[in-house]
Amino acid sequence: MHLNRIHTSEDSRNKLSILKSRTGLLPNVLCRIGLMLSLSEPNQPEVDIDASDGSEFHRDTLMGEWDPLIVALLEEWCITNGKGTDNDTLVKYFKAHLNRGVRLLHVRIKGLNDLMNLI
Repeated sequence: MHLNRIHTSEDSRNKLSILKSRTGLLPNVLCRIGLMLSLSEPNQPEVDIDASDGSEFHRDTLMGEWDPLIVALLEEWCITNGKGTDNDTLVKYFKAHLNRGVRLLHVRIKGLNDLMNLI
């Protein structure tokens, strides 16, 4: 997947700020958890996301040492859901899962105990 900078929606940026205050975790860690949560959901995420006013992450910061695993899981999700694995498709669904994952975390996590129960 060829993507160096990742942008979230403005809504995700706001929710990440709230989640950081609830948990003390950095936004990049919260994004990773949210992404995995979204990939585990049975339905498909919304793909038309306005990421013009959100947070910007460098890929290395966002995915860290988990980059190959995250990309492999995303590719598997795309194959399973008949989406293909070309670069544009992977980027589109990566952003969609990232933003949906932040929304899911925001609803489910009120503190560290909720996060521990989720994991």
